[in-house]
Amino acid sequence: MSLIFLNQPGARERHLQRQYKNPLFKVEVREFDEQRLSGARYMDEKEEAEFAEQFHSLLAEVAELKPNEDSEKMLELKSRLDQSYEQCSGLDGQRDNEKVAITKLVSVIMNSIWKGAEGDAEAEQNLQEEELARTTHYQLLAFPLVADLLRPRSPIAQDQLVPTLLSESEGALRAAFQLFDKAHQELIHQQAKQLLETIQLDQASLAEARKRLEQMIQLLQL
Repeated sequence: MSLIFLNQPGARERHLQRQYKNPLFKVEVREFDEQRLSGARYMDEKEEAEFAEQFHSLLAEVAELKPNEDSEKMLELKSRLDQSYEQCSGLDGQRDNEKVAITKLVSVIMNSIWKGAEGDAEAEQNLQEEELARTTHYQLLAFPLVADLLRPRSPIAQDQLVPTLLSESEGALRAAFQLFDKAHQELIHQQAKQLLETIQLDQASLAEARKRLEQMIQLLQL
């Protein structure tokens, strides 16, 4: 009997779903039972509860900010909000409400920091670069794969990175590839090429994997 996965699982269950009966992965990780799935789901649910508690505490701290709050304190809270955005991007279910709330709070804090930097050309340039980087980062986090890879304890083991990327959508691969420098991208491509040369896949699976391999080549040329 096939296992049933959630439509929008958390990071651990999501990675099990990637591996399940996927010939790109080793046999020992692509074959598992309901008990292992239940364990992953339990840990995802526990993380979600812990996040909710920490997030509400963070919101309370931001609400207590004073109009003339020290810029160092505001930057510290902004950094924690960015971390919360990254974490909630990898949780189960829809997280649009949390993401919108975080984005609005970061905007409020940044507006205050901008006022403090007014007239300082170097500071304003640094703020512009920081905001561009954050916008790009948030866009990449629209793909759960990116959040999974950036987790302090990613469920994606090092030797599972290549089969994971070959199993993803075109958009997810493009986003994830940006997390690596050029040398690492080239290594990933070489390992992906070697993997497809050494395993047996059905025609449909091989065709999709080759599309991702060709996409890696195109991304390397950018």
